[in-house]
Amino acid sequence: MSSDAVMRAVGNLSAAQRLLLGLTGLLRQKQGVVPLAQLGPQGGAARTQAAIRALATGIPMQEAVLCRVLGRYKMLVDPADRGFAPHLLLDGYWEWWTTSFLARHVRKGQRVAEAGACFGYFTVLMADLVGPQGRLTVFEPNPDAAALLHRNLELNGMGERVRVMRAAVGGADSELSAPLLVPAHAPMAARIGGSELAGVDGSGADQRVLRVPCRPLDSLADEQIDWVKLDLPGSAGPAWHGMQRLLERRPHLRLLMGFDPARTAQPGGFIEQVGKRFPLRIIAHDGSVRRTDPAALTAGGVSLLYLAREA
Repeated sequence: MSSDAVMRAVGNLSAAQRLLLGLTGLLRQKQGVVPLAQLGPQGGAARTQAAIRALATGIPMQEAVLCRVLGRYKMLVDPADRGFAPHLLLDGYWEWWTTSFLARHVRKGQRVAEAGACFGYFTVLMADLVGPQGRLTVFEPNPDAAALLHRNLELNGMGERVRVMRAAVGGADSELSAPLLVPAHAPMAARIGGSELAGVDGSGADQRVLRVPCRPLDSLADEQIDWVKLDLPGSAGPAWHGMQRLLERRPHLRLLMGFDPARTAQPGGFIEQVGKRFPLRIIAHDGSVRRTDPAALTAGGVSLLYLAREA
């Protein structure tokens, strides 16, 4: 993190908040930070999680809350968020199975594409994992979330490694813009709407609808991409159809994709198409990779698919 970024962040604090920040810093000096290598191993996860919780904290700032995540990174979150921010403030981590999987498998120098980054929790982690020689291209259509994402990358000194596209990910035949539904208290649940939102324009107490740019992942087909992470459980179908040229050109690409059968048009047909390209596997809640089948995927809830041609 640059000294200018630190000064801007601290400059927004009151005297009491600065005192709290100083006392917290003294405590962290004694505790140290959680090593990056400690996030990956499946054994000893409980001890690592306890160490992360011991370092978790939250400091109110102007229009955001500054917290410590994964015992390593500084992150600004939306105080109105009731679904994601409380976990980071109290626990210091989110979706441990995904976190530990990425820490085990994403390597220095790799190229990653991510859609649905929100405030950048996984973005910052992956930017650290790929190192100065690696690169990320991140899609985040919600302008408020994208603004915090930019600030979080700057706070952690990762800005030069990440290209942020303020756009949604759509299908190959998607229009150049699309309506985005943003729940007031759950920005991670923002989703691209279909015909039901076509004529909606405005906001309310519980949600707002924005018109945002839309691009297919095939726009990256000429780039050397090693990983794609799609946190779009309700929009996996269009995103999949919009990345077929990328998959053809990068046959060894690895893909993490959220899948929700209840929010996917013709989920059985979609999974059949995916299964023609890749063995069907999921990331289980203990972080392990497990084989699965179309019946299990379409009968259950949200799954995190791990799609790769290698074992």
